Amino acid sequence: MSYRTIAVHVDASRHAPKRIQAAARLARDHDAHLIGVAALGVSREIFPHGYQAAPGSLEASYFDPLHAKAMWSLERFAEAAGAAGVAFEKRLVADLASEALARAGRFADLVVVSQDDPSEALTDTIGRIPEYVALTCARPVLVVPCAPVSHGPGRHVLVAWNGSKEASAALSAALPLMRRAVRTTVVAFRPRGDCDLGEAAHQAALVAFLSRHEVQADILVLDRDIDAGEALLTLAVQEAYDLLVIGCYGHSQFRELILGGVTRKVLQDATLSVLMAR
Repeated sequence: MSYRTIAVHVDASRHAPKRIQAAARLARDHDAHLIGVAALGVSREIFPHGYQAAPGSLEASYFDPLHAKAMWSLERFAEAAGAAGVAFEKRLVADLASEALARAGRFADLVVVSQDDPSEALTDTIGRIPEYVALTCARPVLVVPCAPVSHGPGRHVLVAWNGSKEASAALSAALPLMRRAVRTTVVAFRPRGDCDLGEAAHQAALVAFLSRHEVQADILVLDRDIDAGEALLTLAVQEAYDLLVIGCYGHSQFRELILGGVTRKVLQDATLSVLMAR
């Protein structure tokens, strides 16, 4: 597996430059095509055939500023992508940002978004974009943190493992990054000794799978009856990892969306990039 097409959320938020730089760096490293996706910020039901408002109309007076902002954002994206020397295209979608990214992501190998920031003034950047995109486009999503980072993600990779299909999907999605990593660790938190990764045969199968993909990883099994989300973030910070790989929504979607869970905890509080898949 390799990343041949990468889609990135483009908007006028203060987090956009870092997000676009991260996506452009990945596109350059993996020789991928980069698509900048900017959304008008209104449902596609209003403009099902693209943005079309008669000049001088009341409709145009409301939507033209949104269109102009999206076009401005795409020009900034083009400047960054051009400076990175990657193949790219600009795409303006007459839809909500979450829907635009989910649809564009279905034809990409990776979607890059920012961690939700409730303090962000731009309303189209709020609304749990990372979770929505991961749930609806069936592609891995890289979430760039709001916190400052010293370099791009992927040099030191921490993979959360619990044996689930979501964890397996995330592991596979991260292979292109792990092949380039300086250090990769697969970790499982074993409640009361109950974890497949604690078995020698399970560990050997996992190591062999990764080795065939040219990934050398350490296996870490910790006996801890504590909140897994908090434990993952603590370990990531203490050991200076710059990318956390997790499966998205190990329980029912309803439970995770309403009650929280490991994924929600990680996405809310992470200070490092998170790659998630389901």
